[in-house]
Amino acid sequence: MPLEIELKYRVADHESVSEALARLGFMPAGVVMEEDQYLNGADRDFAKTGEAFRLRREGTNYLFTYKGPKLPGIAKIRREIEVQVTQSQESATLLLELLEALGFCPVAKVVKERAFFKGEWQGEEVTVCLDSIDSLGWFVELEQLAEERHAESVCLRLRDLAGVLGLSEMESKSYLALVLERDRGE
Repeated sequence: MPLEIELKYRVADHESVSEALARLGFMPAGVVMEEDQYLNGADRDFAKTGEAFRLRREGTNYLFTYKGPKLPGIAKIRREIEVQVTQSQESATLLLELLEALGFCPVAKVVKERAFFKGEWQGEEVTVCLDSIDSLGWFVELEQLAEERHAESVCLRLRDLAGVLGLSEMESKSYLALVLERDRGE
């Protein structure tokens, strides 16, 4: 099963990155509002294990996503399983109630506007996401799926792309961790 390999950077705004992506031939692939309700495990603390579990709303689509523990390295490398579960807000609310009844606890909500760009870099398909998160600012994520044996070469390729895009302020924390810090006033 492929792993998600991701590098995230803080930026002052998205303008220069959008221009650089256009020069490199990356094409816009849509803009969505994503609302992620994160849950903590009934049997373990995901903050301690490095896992994540969320219900994401994208328009009228609701998806469950499980992210496994992060593998060592500069990039976020982890197994990700995503399943569309419903297109009904009522059903999504019931799914959350069901999970709470089983012991899962809501942790925090992350809301972001995400603009997708698709293109090739060094012969490989790469997704670039320009994210805007209330009270946190602007971020750029470089993502690629790869088998574990190729993870290191993908990380190097994504770092090279980041340099060409002028990205330098790497952010190792998840959006969830950043939102939790914000809410605690850190």
